[in-house]
Amino acid sequence: MRIGVDIGGSHIGVGLVNERGTVIIKKEKDLLKKERIDLKTTITNTIIEYINEILFEENLSMDQIKFIGIAYPSSLRNGKIGKSTNLNFIEGEKIKESIKQHFNIPVYIMNDAKCAAICEKKYGSLKEYSNCVFLTIGTGIGGAAFINDTLLSTTQNDLFKIGHITIKKDGIECKCGKKGCFEKYASISALKREVTANYNINEELTGINLYNFIIENLQDEKMKNILDTYIQNLSMGISNIINLFEPESISIGGSFAYYENIFLEELEKKLRRNQIAFGDNCPKILIATYKNDAGIIGATNIV
Repeated sequence: MRIGVDIGGSHIGVGLVNERGTVIIKKEKDLLKKERIDLKTTITNTIIEYINEILFEENLSMDQIKFIGIAYPSSLRNGKIGKSTNLNFIEGEKIKESIKQHFNIPVYIMNDAKCAAICEKKYGSLKEYSNCVFLTIGTGIGGAAFINDTLLSTTQNDLFKIGHITIKKDGIECKCGKKGCFEKYASISALKREVTANYNINEELTGINLYNFIIENLQDEKMKNILDTYIQNLSMGISNIINLFEPESISIGGSFAYYENIFLEELEKKLRRNQIAFGDNCPKILIATYKNDAGIIGATNIV
């Protein structure tokens, strides 16, 4: 048995995973604003609490756990996970060491998008494709690419910074320091920003609250305009990815996977129109089989 941990910009998931990549039990929570004051402590304590609860409920001891794998939203530099822009620049290595010291078993850490991509390539939506791209769309946008069944990696900064390609000249300033980044317009956070601003919503919306609000207002003209603009921005970024990698397929995970019924058909239409100039060379657009579990499962396949 292995423990997989998926740390997102606004969500934590911890799961017990067997050798076949099946999640036996899972604990998860959304990170609210009040919990982000001391985010490192909140994340560390939540992970420790959830692992202890899982062990107790499954009547397991730590000796029966092979290792803990952590999917973290940051780059890998010189073998170490760096600071995350979507987690107030917290260093993943410090969280890793805290967990390792507490449980005294091996702990491994990798970029969250790559973990999710490994899961989808080994078990899920990308299993049948040799040249493909995985995108995780949630608080930010991350991704990974496979060329001839091999995960694309670099020696210096092991990250596929697709969320920070520029799609708007002199656009909204991003935490990375640039302006007009893809994730500032096409992440679920960007969608939430537009919905709350246009509907004057002051309270904090969780992921399910946002989804339900959009569904309830789906026929409203204001909402239609928000969603149309969002899909245009998303298709613009994905078109750039298609032109760079010419993948057979693109799988989308993260929170976006739960919006399949709202966005997928229109996204496919816009992408096909965008690719007409290239002989209608549009890859198959897929939704991640394991949705938000992909990071947890992938984290248990790091080694």
